[in-house]
Amino acid sequence: MTPIHIDRALELLLANAHAATASEIVAVTDALGRVNAQPFTVRRALPPFDNSAMDGYAVKLADHDQSVRVSGVIYAGKEPLGEVKAGEAIKIMTGAQIPLGTEAVVPFEIVELIGETHIKLPRVIGRDQHIRFAGEELKVGDTLLAQGAVITPAAAALLASQGITEIAVRKLISIAVMASGDEVVEPHETPKSYQIYNTNSTAISLTLRRAGFNAQTQTITADEPNALAGSLRAAFAHSDAVIVTGGISTGERDYTKKAFELIGGETLFHGLNFKPGKPTMAGVLQGKLFFALPGNPLSSLANLYLLVLPALRKLQGANAYFTDVIIARNEQSFDIKGDRITALLGTVENGRFRVAQGGKQGSGMLTPLLRSNAFAVFDSAVARVAFDAPIKTVLLAKDPTAAQMDIINRG
Repeated sequence: MTPIHIDRALELLLANAHAATASEIVAVTDALGRVNAQPFTVRRALPPFDNSAMDGYAVKLADHDQSVRVSGVIYAGKEPLGEVKAGEAIKIMTGAQIPLGTEAVVPFEIVELIGETHIKLPRVIGRDQHIRFAGEELKVGDTLLAQGAVITPAAAALLASQGITEIAVRKLISIAVMASGDEVVEPHETPKSYQIYNTNSTAISLTLRRAGFNAQTQTITADEPNALAGSLRAAFAHSDAVIVTGGISTGERDYTKKAFELIGGETLFHGLNFKPGKPTMAGVLQGKLFFALPGNPLSSLANLYLLVLPALRKLQGANAYFTDVIIARNEQSFDIKGDRITALLGTVENGRFRVAQGGKQGSGMLTPLLRSNAFAVFDSAVARVAFDAPIKTVLLAKDPTAAQMDIINRG
């Protein structure tokens, strides 16, 4: 096993993550978090007409510092009234269409009322002030939403601005999650004194579902090459990607790599210069991605966030798939065994990072995951992290939308 740099591993995964092409039509109101399957261009300018940005008066510039007669009023959603003429002003509300002849809008609060029919304008009036011109935000033919964009509330609002109620989105890819090992039993089973519960499948599948993916857990597979190969073959038959935890190190009964190769899989890498999670492998079988993660919970989750999720986002068809890195200031100094890239769990609050358990995190631990909302990632040259030092952090996944969960739960 020759460890490779985690950046190289991610590069190999992304090069082999071929975006999904199957799509389905959904209502825009049900598309939150889904990946857009077709590009949209602007067919109605934003704004669609010249309109007022303030409640005020439509006026002529030459009438500055003068008393003028208020000749009418225009409300939002009503047809524009007449034309602004010299010596006159038209009262106008925010969002209402600008009448002909308007050179500026003067807000209510900076004019002087003179009786019931006249106002005095301020001494200085800027040309085009408080006027929103048609197409100043988006012109007809501009890109509205790119193919591969994830539908956010803002994207949905833009679609609604064009009268679009239904869109094509990529169908959710299916991901099979399984654990291997004679020492692992499901939570509903009774373990022997030398066995442990399968926590990895629960953590991984729920993390993926929380990130908006359709992940389904599979039966635990015993430490036997042919049995594991059979389980992998069945999983690939109905899934777009397969994730296995355990059996990927160099022990006598670590058969995951062998089983994958028995069914014709091509290994992309086996081993990372990374802590926690050195014994990690990935491969390709008939264009589908395979991830073999360590059996230790913290190790498997670290690799899931830093390697697997970006690859799955690209596989789903998203054009933004790299993990977002946020710089936070270190709250508590601590030491690192600086011989490889290291990820440590902790909490980011108010722009500051506090490492969990003082940085003493075993790869088999679960409690640091419960108490953390981010990973901090350190280069191999870092041996001590000083107080207030800038740190690269990766925030853990956010909750999916109700619409995503409905689709995921329906499988």
